[in-house]
Amino acid sequence: MKNERIGFVGLGMMGLPMARNLVDDGYAVTVFDLNDVTVNLAKEFGATSEDSAATVASKSDIAITMVPDSEHVEAVIAGPNGILEGLNAGSVVIDMSTIDPEIGKKMANLIEAKGSSFIDAPVTGGVGGAEAGTLSILVGGNAEIFERALPVLNVLGGDVSHMGPVGSGHTTKIANQLIAVATLAGIAEAFVLAKKSGLDMQAFFDAVKNGAGRSWALETLGPKILEGDFTPGFMVKHMQKDLRLAGQLGADTGTALPTSTLIAQLYRSVQADGPEATSQGHQALVQAIEKLSNEQARI
Repeated sequence: MKNERIGFVGLGMMGLPMARNLVDDGYAVTVFDLNDVTVNLAKEFGATSEDSAATVASKSDIAITMVPDSEHVEAVIAGPNGILEGLNAGSVVIDMSTIDPEIGKKMANLIEAKGSSFIDAPVTGGVGGAEAGTLSILVGGNAEIFERALPVLNVLGGDVSHMGPVGSGHTTKIANQLIAVATLAGIAEAFVLAKKSGLDMQAFFDAVKNGAGRSWALETLGPKILEGDFTPGFMVKHMQKDLRLAGQLGADTGTALPTSTLIAQLYRSVQADGPEATSQGHQALVQAIEKLSNEQARI
């Protein structure tokens, strides 16, 4: 058994396989989530559970949060029965969610006042990366605390980068998402144009997948689009949230973000299809281009 006791708060599509990887690597992992189903799944693979984030923190040397948005991080850390209530002095809290960098800094101040430490460590790589332990992890925080957390992060990711002080990880993730979503928008337009121009879609994909437009999105999401597979590895609503965070950061820094602003509106078109539309995989962005073009980019 590894020396550091791990707490894990948030067992969603990403958090559950991440917690499993830690258990499989020999860590004692204590979990909390509002969803009893995922808690029971975690217990099946060897985690123990508690009934609050505070209790998880009290039994952990390193507490990890992996929840959807800024308000959820605030709630599980600083809210009633939150991590702060049970945190032991000398512990480390790692937020692996994608949130407003300013909220991360606020949480860091509260945690440091309790004699503990905080790093932000959002991830990229989707559910597949979480399951395989190959996530890219973008870390902000004190260098010494980063080194302490690194063995744990190396279990969860294949590429761990220390980006600077607290907030740097969250900021890097937001900027990363702009690259990812702009690439996806280009793929969506190219696929619909190719289809509407009469090209064989499998031949088109095979011809361009290793060319100048090669990307993770093309290799991973391209086949899904061509097959009409919109099951989520990363949901539309989560990309919408990340684009909102980018817009806030752009406003705070005086940065023009015309491309991502337009893409956010395209996702609104996808959202207009109904309540379940935003639970699709974010490759559903192509649906907005398909609507405007009256053509589906399928094989």
